[in-house]
Amino acid sequence: MLAIFVDSIGDKSGTYQLLRNFSSLPFSLIQTRIKNHDPVLEVDILDLDELKKVRELIGQLTAIGTIVTMKDSTGIISLEILNNIINTYEEIAAEREELDELMFADEE
Repeated sequence: MLAIFVDSIGDKSGTYQLLRNFSSLPFSLIQTRIKNHDPVLEVDILDLDELKKVRELIGQLTAIGTIVTMKDSTGIISLEILNNIINTYEEIAAEREELDELMFADEE
């Protein structure tokens, strides 16, 4: 799991709106989690689509002055590491497609 924590808020209403758009948590629970420095979001680190959405969300939050921290089971994850994880998953998917094409081309 990849957990997202909000460290400080730039644009308060913008931050809450972005988090509500991404999460199904009630507004009051998001507020409480930020106040208690609990994770406001948790996503499966193996889900490429979710990781891409989180990367976009973090970019939007950063643009409005909100500072977030990402953590997994090993500790704090930087945006650079998240980008590397996403790139690796994309490369693996592309290699799988190439292998599938080669395998099925032989059967024809």
